[in-house]
Amino acid sequence: MKHLYLAILTVFALMASMATYAGKVYKWQDDDGSWHYSEKPPLEIKAETLKIKVSKPSPQSNENGSDKGQTESDTAEAPMEQPLKKSPEIIAAEEARKKQECERARKNLEALTNRPRIRYMDKEKGEERYLTPDEHTEWSKKSKEDVQKYCQ
Repeated sequence: MKHLYLAILTVFALMASMATYAGKVYKWQDDDGSWHYSEKPPLEIKAETLKIKVSKPSPQSNENGSDKGQTESDTAEAPMEQPLKKSPEIIAAEEARKKQECERARKNLEALTNRPRIRYMDKEKGEERYLTPDEHTEWSKKSKEDVQKYCQ
């Protein structure tokens, strides 16, 4: 009888531990017809709850970082690791933001190049002050980096 209770208790413990590896994912469709997946449910829209079993990474890997004992089920999970394709709207919004950042960086660099004294609001001190020569050099360097980053 003692063994029966021990067996039942073991089964319940295993079932409870398996539930800790399961993750909840919420799936919903927006007004445009696009599907979204998230770990947090949306506030205004009813979402479908998906239960996804999460597995731990395989400890078998060689020096190059590739798995030695990779099975078909392991390779089937690989596409999940690839980044999702961006929609044309997102790409257009990113390009518009990049263009704005480029314009801002060019204006800042032009001002720093043409004007030796720049006055700005120092939020720490709560007052307007002029840039020191070191700050002027640092801001010029940062503006040049921003122009290279956003204007390519």
